[in-house]
Amino acid sequence: MFKRIILICMCLTCSMLPESYAQRAENLNLNRIVQPPYHCYGRLADGCPHAEELGWKVGVQFYTFHKYTFFEAIDLTRALGLHYIEATIGARICEESTQNIHAGLSPEWRERIKRKLAESGVKCESIYYWMDGSGKGFEDIVKFCKDMGWMIVSDPRRAEQGGQPVAFYEKILEKHGVKMVFTNHPKAAAYWNPDFTVEDTQNHGSCIGASIDIGHYMRGGFDTYEITRRYIDIGKMYHFHLRDVSTISPHGLDVPCGTGKGRLKEIFQALNDSQTKPLMMLEYEHDFDNPMPYLIQSVNEINRLCEELIKANDEKARTGDTILLPAYKARISPEMTMQGKGTEASIHGWNHPSQSISWSASLLPGHYQVLMRYAQPHAGSAMTLEADGQELAALFKPTFTWFDYTTEKIGIINIPQGGNVTITLRGIQKGIKRNKEGKLKADEAFPDVQSLILVPTSLPTTSEATGIPAHFEGTRLFNGKDFEGWEGNDGEYSMAHFRIEKRAIVGGNINKDLEHNQFIRTTRKYKNFELRLKYKVKASDESYNGGIQFRSVPCTIPGRSFEMVGYQADIISWKQGALYDEQRRWDFLGMPTGVPQNYKADQWNDLIIRCEGPRIRIWLNGIKTTDYIEPYIDEPFEGIGTINQEGHIALQIHEGKACEVWYKDIEIEEIK
Repeated sequence: MFKRIILICMCLTCSMLPESYAQRAENLNLNRIVQPPYHCYGRLADGCPHAEELGWKVGVQFYTFHKYTFFEAIDLTRALGLHYIEATIGARICEESTQNIHAGLSPEWRERIKRKLAESGVKCESIYYWMDGSGKGFEDIVKFCKDMGWMIVSDPRRAEQGGQPVAFYEKILEKHGVKMVFTNHPKAAAYWNPDFTVEDTQNHGSCIGASIDIGHYMRGGFDTYEITRRYIDIGKMYHFHLRDVSTISPHGLDVPCGTGKGRLKEIFQALNDSQTKPLMMLEYEHDFDNPMPYLIQSVNEINRLCEELIKANDEKARTGDTILLPAYKARISPEMTMQGKGTEASIHGWNHPSQSISWSASLLPGHYQVLMRYAQPHAGSAMTLEADGQELAALFKPTFTWFDYTTEKIGIINIPQGGNVTITLRGIQKGIKRNKEGKLKADEAFPDVQSLILVPTSLPTTSEATGIPAHFEGTRLFNGKDFEGWEGNDGEYSMAHFRIEKRAIVGGNINKDLEHNQFIRTTRKYKNFELRLKYKVKASDESYNGGIQFRSVPCTIPGRSFEMVGYQADIISWKQGALYDEQRRWDFLGMPTGVPQNYKADQWNDLIIRCEGPRIRIWLNGIKTTDYIEPYIDEPFEGIGTINQEGHIALQIHEGKACEVWYKDIEIEEIK
């Protein structure tokens, strides 16, 4: 397994590498020849952060590492600083087993792959899956990819060759919400000619797209820039097997990006100009014993090209100078203070969501990169920024001390109307520090803020409209009749504590105290979603307690199999709309951002839970009560491990005095 060791990395470019490639990669614990003889511990490259700024996902196609296992390839991908990998059918999963990747993979192996990816910080969003075109077993493949969250990359026989028509694939893909792209191989393969790909994609829905394997097209005599333009024009440019090739001919060899004839700079410019955001999976087929020198140089070159594009975008988008909003020009809440004078002044005493910092600025419509200059030495603090009906949310990176100010990017906000715009900061969660006993606890303050900076840009926005999302296309999680799609967390013992009455799921019994917490959970897991439901409570006194678990898993501690571990939207008498960490941190997360008016537990209440990556929001009766950003996704939480970002949804009835919690109208929309 790849070891995270933060040491100095001395990497030579490929042009400086000696002839012999004999050193083993002991630093990666892989007992295989994977790199030339230079000393490099930890990361071999810094990834492609500038590509990610443009909204592009750059990773590695597993075939590049096919002499290794899939888990080893994940570690090598992470060593390059990249966050994406593409799977391949038949890939051996790990060293201790001969199990390979295919649609019939057991739930246990699927979970192992998901867990390995989550622990490594590497995502898999696509798989190359060979198909013969007969259509046999295709729906099983699609169901498998749906469960894994993977787009299908394939090149089956076309209808003209005796294969299934595209409509056959499209119907099944739409049914399960999975995408498939047609890629190219040499001339004997189905989609060797880009004309075929255009014919088979342009008149079909969004689940059918196109892929470009730059190497195979160049060796087939094609200009990949012109093909890219064609696929962009028909709206089907979804995916690349990315590489560079020495020459456009059958004898072209794979070379590091930027050193061949692939016109990558022009391809990237076309993607940028059209705001096209494909997956880009690096694939090299020249030196399988030692692909890392090619990949290191390619990763660095892609990142450099993307940095050039960003600078050009910003120059093109500028309609005036950068807008500086210093602290001394801000409006602040009465409890806050201004320390220092002029441009060195900073806002102090920011410690509650009810407080705000705001500026007025004259802005033209468009996108703005938002940066903030601040100081705070404790990790985990977060805030929202609102302007012109749009909102950003971000964690603050900690500074060394309260006196060390840093300038960090917050995000890119869309200003749709412009004019005299009010820009407002609000804190949503405090940072974490250690007390004298060495235990972690919440800090007492948000950062001291010195300035806000807005830079016009043409980069895509990362903001969204404020308030409750207006668009919701939910599907029912509960049919109102039976427990289809649900199961007891502790088997039949848990199920005995839930019943269906008046098209609602009822947990608990108003005439009977409960010894232990009990849950029923969905049979499948969810990651990013918006969940909407209604609940009400019948209780023997005011100490009622229940909740909705999400991104949660069954407890494995002996004797506590009735429990679930994970996030909970708490339904508790004294803290409405709160977020609790059940059986994990044993604490409420974030801070209350609002309180619902005229709340009555014994009447139907509307609850919305929205999870997008690390951000979790809860609305109760139309009021946002919690806005939380998880700081412990990439770094395991002390004593607990990795915080799950995928898991079951479950309904709870809490131990204690007799109580019933009623749940109904339960709908969910998964967020791509």
